[in-house]
Amino acid sequence: MEAELRACKDLVDLVAAAWPSAADRQSQGDHEWSDFDPHVVDAVRADHPDLPPAAIALSLRVWGRMHGPVALEVYGHLRTQTRAPDKVYRAEMADLISSLGLT
Repeated sequence: MEAELRACKDLVDLVAAAWPSAADRQSQGDHEWSDFDPHVVDAVRADHPDLPPAAIALSLRVWGRMHGPVALEVYGHLRTQTRAPDKVYRAEMADLISSLGLT
């Protein structure tokens, strides 16, 4: 759990830095603090007390968008679809960065 919490914390830090520009670009959902593991909530609220629960959800979505293309490549699911999976990954990361308002 420690590695996952560290990774999540780093992504929350990224989202927290982007939140002023990212918040209006994202689906907010109806997230509540109780939707998340108490250890994650405690860590986030200690470091970013003004961040809403939707920011944790966005952090998890960012993690999924970063990990998804890598997992597809590692498990061979992209090889039959594209000869340039690196281009797919770079395009996904560019879109992710843009969706956070970081460009």
